[in-house]
Amino acid sequence: IKLPAIWRGALGNGIEVLGAVNTETPTTAIRIQFEAGQRMESLDKLGLAALTAAMLNEATESSTNEELANRLEKLGSSISFSAGSRFTTITIRSLSENLAETMAIVAERLFSPAFAEEDFDRLKAQTLQNIEQSKTDAAVLADNAFDLLLFGRNNSIAYPSIGLAETVANITLDDVRDFYTRAYSPATASIVAVSDIPQNDLIAELGVLEPWSGDAPDATTLAAFPELDAGTLYVIDKPDAAQSEIRVGQRALPFDATGEYYRAGLMNYALGGAFNSRINLNLREDKGYTYGARSGFAGNDRYGYFVADAGVRTDATAASVTEFVREIEGYAADGITPDELAFTKRAIGQSDARNYETPAQKLGILSNIVTYDLPESFIDEQNRILSGIGKPEIDALAAKYLAIDDMITVVVGDRAVIEPGLQDLGMPIVPLDADGNPL
Repeated sequence: IKLPAIWRGALGNGIEVLGAVNTETPTTAIRIQFEAGQRMESLDKLGLAALTAAMLNEATESSTNEELANRLEKLGSSISFSAGSRFTTITIRSLSENLAETMAIVAERLFSPAFAEEDFDRLKAQTLQNIEQSKTDAAVLADNAFDLLLFGRNNSIAYPSIGLAETVANITLDDVRDFYTRAYSPATASIVAVSDIPQNDLIAELGVLEPWSGDAPDATTLAAFPELDAGTLYVIDKPDAAQSEIRVGQRALPFDATGEYYRAGLMNYALGGAFNSRINLNLREDKGYTYGARSGFAGNDRYGYFVADAGVRTDATAASVTEFVREIEGYAADGITPDELAFTKRAIGQSDARNYETPAQKLGILSNIVTYDLPESFIDEQNRILSGIGKPEIDALAAKYLAIDDMITVVVGDRAVIEPGLQDLGMPIVPLDADGNPL
């Protein structure tokens, strides 16, 4: 498995550009990212980064949103702004022959947003509706409560990216303008591109972004994460729920492409990363409790976590928690079998071969290289780690990172139905409301 050939360049204003040639289709895919994400929000303005990005998808000073949409449709192009925990991202897709016109629209959206009051009022109302709607989704409630317990109420990244009803209600159009002014800066920006256009020509097309200027925003810090009340089972009531959502996990490793984070992912594959993993074969194939159960590690530059999760039949909620615990405990104690290790190496090696096919997949690889300052040889190093990892290392990682006594459990379901069974598990039970507050 080899990465596509990569080239590096820069715009006149210093923005780094990382590109890969893709001659299979006459298309160009571009991702521009800069540090203007959820981490920069104050706790009383949660949702500001997402709302600001949404406003950049609306009218500009020169064009209505409808006019921009019509222009993009005729070009066969798409442009979207979105905000995550760390970055705001501009995703661009275009026929290569229409890239100049597409980039002109990117520049118009980025440099001259209208910030119209009517657009803001509509998007804010939609956000508030989405927040209320999310409270009817058991999976969202489980994820939100799990994040809050792991990362604490003093960190903006512990909350949903769209914010809370009370914080979005606090956001004004002036807040959006201010966030745009201080956070949308080329000083933290990078560009990755996959195209059939030669490097010099593509750099020239990206030149419309060279007027972008500004200093880097102040660096953000995270508050100390809370101590987990390990062994506790948190329950959120969702009356008449047809199934229960379960999350079992703890904080874990930040992202590392070739360190213990990557190795822990290999370790987890047989436990809950593959369709025929122990967790899924048990809860889905053997017991019939769920359509799918899984586990995995996720992380970024500053923090990470391990979680095992599933949506299960209401009448099997307590039994499913028991099986999650049993599988995690058993894997941590006894490790991987030789057959599982052989399958892990085959399956990951073969599936990785399909990870660099589409422009979007190539963009993802390039983004990781830029975001985490990875050498272009990191794929070779991963291949070496995969081929050389053995049972002793897998078993040691399982024992180190899968200590069930360090984990918490979150369950969202019909409390009146599921609580008697959960009480029989012998775990301390703490009821939470829909916002993750203890009752």
